[in-house]
Amino acid sequence: MKLLDVKIEENVKIANDIFLLSFECEYLAENFKPGNFVNILIDKESIYPLLRRPFSISFVETNKVFIGYKVVGKGTKLLSQKSKGDAINILGPLGNSFLTDTFDGKVAVIGGGVGIFPLVGLCKELKNRGNKVDVFLGFRSINSMFLVERFNSICNNTLIATDDGSSGYKGSVVELFKANFSKEEYKVVFCCGPKPMLKAIKNLKLPVKCYASLEEKMACGVGACLCCSIKGKDDKMYHVCSDGPVFDIMEVEIE
Repeated sequence: MKLLDVKIEENVKIANDIFLLSFECEYLAENFKPGNFVNILIDKESIYPLLRRPFSISFVETNKVFIGYKVVGKGTKLLSQKSKGDAINILGPLGNSFLTDTFDGKVAVIGGGVGIFPLVGLCKELKNRGNKVDVFLGFRSINSMFLVERFNSICNNTLIATDDGSSGYKGSVVELFKANFSKEEYKVVFCCGPKPMLKAIKNLKLPVKCYASLEEKMACGVGACLCCSIKGKDDKMYHVCSDGPVFDIMEVEIE
């Protein structure tokens, strides 16, 4: 990992309160592995926000790095106001990867909310490795959907669930996945999204390995501050930033 000053190329609103930010960075692009994240210092010239903010790397194209985020507080609000040419400071790449092993055959990928962002790079790499990929994406409504066309261009099948039924299946993305799991011979499952979604997936007790990227509040991003500690099996403690963010879903508690 390195500390890097980069200049924003694009910072585009792609759905309600959802933005896709990009910048050129050869080092990050070359060292990126699906599941990695960065810690961003939004404004070096100001005391606020004091702490860096963690963001998953969504995908890379040549030397361009793409990061997605939702405006939920003052820090992300400030980031959303940044324009082309504005500087931000990046610490990364951080964390482990979805792909610490190779998997043959068909793969299922499940995402909800901003947890959808890191799955783009994952699906791209799985396809590059020769896997068949079905992606299941959950949104509140058709108006909150994003990156669907990009997934369509990568995956074998893109299946959509919306809470209100305005697009695709009406209901949760976990229900949609469960309905399809019995029909397909998936060799492994990957997921990222809000805790209720991950908890529901864990409760399925799937007969195949399932790897989840966890979302937790972070400060340092390197395992020093203990802000993102979670409990694993047999009361073992993990730091999401340094031990994760990707874990075997059955090895960690999801509250």
